[in-house]
Amino acid sequence: MSSEHNKSIKNRFQILLIDDNPADSHLFETALREVSARAILYWVATGEEALEYIAQQGRFQNAGEVDIIVLDLNLPGLSGFEVLTKLRQNAASRHKPVIVLSSSRAQSDIKQAYVMGANSYVLKAMSFETYLERVERLVKYWFDTVELPNQ
Repeated sequence: MSSEHNKSIKNRFQILLIDDNPADSHLFETALREVSARAILYWVATGEEALEYIAQQGRFQNAGEVDIIVLDLNLPGLSGFEVLTKLRQNAASRHKPVIVLSSSRAQSDIKQAYVMGANSYVLKAMSFETYLERVERLVKYWFDTVELPNQ
């Protein structure tokens, strides 16, 4: 393999989006595609699927590790808070940045997310332009500014 090929693989990053709303997931995917060609997005709709993905179990065997996790709080089955707790208890995901992406502006939700180990709390935007801006900032911060641990 050429060093250029290895460099292009290293410059890619993988995001696991956990959101039960297909419209919100599509919006995130569209915004992500607009701001970065380097991103690979994996989407699951439930907390149970997210935990299977992180554990590389079931249909997610050999799916590959992700660099960051974007988590909605309002999920069927396990809530986003329950998923966050389990992610922080799991050695495979404990060190992964978790960004809560929620429509909840409740201070109790924001505080609880940080107390439980979220690295960021981002409000879902009402307009596509604002959503695009937030996703672009997220990408620039997590993939162009900070250093993430090697997989």
